[in-house]
Amino acid sequence: MYKKNKKIIKLNILFTFNNVLCTLTNIEGDTLFWISAGVKKSRGTKKITLVVITSMLKLILEHLIKLKITYIHLNLNGFDKNKKIVLKYFKQSFLNILSITNNSKLSHNGCKSLKKRSI
Repeated sequence: MYKKNKKIIKLNILFTFNNVLCTLTNIEGDTLFWISAGVKKSRGTKKITLVVITSMLKLILEHLIKLKITYIHLNLNGFDKNKKIVLKYFKQSFLNILSITNNSKLSHNGCKSLKKRSI
């Protein structure tokens, strides 16, 4: 369970093509709280909109207020233009951000393209 003397939390945010997943973990890696964009009853590409992401972040902040946590490590995964919005939202909040890591995998040109068909 949650140790009350620990006030530092990791927030892992995974941006996929159709969804956004957020998990709050303590330093050891035990999950305290998780939420996805599907909680807001939105489907398909509507899950990646700005309104849904900010409402998810509001729920996370409410949970952090309940736990009385002020220090946080941010871990962002995946490709999305909304990463800047998440960072801006947390900078305006009461939280002290200790570190920000971006674990996006970059492609290395991928497979060889197919040969042009000659007719």
